Amino acid sequence: MFQRFFRNGKKETGQEIIGIIGAGHSVGVTHFAVMTAGYLSGILRRRCAVLEWNRHGDFARMREVCAKEQFQKGSFKLLETQYYENAGINTLLLCKKSEFQTVIVDYGTAEEDGFKEFLRCDRQFLLGSLSEWQMKAFLEFDSKGNKAEKSWETFLTFGSEEARKNMEKRLKCPVRRIPVSVDAFAVTGEMIKFYQQIF
Repeated sequence: MFQRFFRNGKKETGQEIIGIIGAGHSVGVTHFAVMTAGYLSGILRRRCAVLEWNRHGDFARMREVCAKEQFQKGSFKLLETQYYENAGINTLLLCKKSEFQTVIVDYGTAEEDGFKEFLRCDRQFLLGSLSEWQMKAFLEFDSKGNKAEKSWETFLTFGSEEARKNMEKRLKCPVRRIPVSVDAFAVTGEMIKFYQQIF
């Protein structure tokens, strides 16, 4: 678990598990997971792993296109981050026992099997979209008793500023807008400013 304590007057940080889940489909959970890992490993120099805890198969396709070699079956390294395809509890336990400082888990959508595990993470990031065709899923997520807890951090990928403010009022918690990113692996100045508010 994530622990903070002081030794010799310096704050030290243990391993942190970050769960990312979407209120609906196609809101950018995988893109955000890859982007977050890029910031943490590339800028903050943390040892990161990203787990694909869903059945979308995006990591296998990413490996085929980008990875030069597999680390082990179902695992590959891109830039400075280790990626695990088709992950589950055993992969998470393996990563918890490892040297990773941050483990990011892509749970897909709240409708899938990983929602209970998402709730156990040290930090929970909920992603939604306020595009007209995706807003319903965000509102249904909230109305089904899955109300965003105060400890959760809620983010939007698409939608107007007015819709974002209205969602903040409805959820009674901050809703941050993720800057537009055409390349999940590129860490821009705008991304650095965004992530500095989170980490």
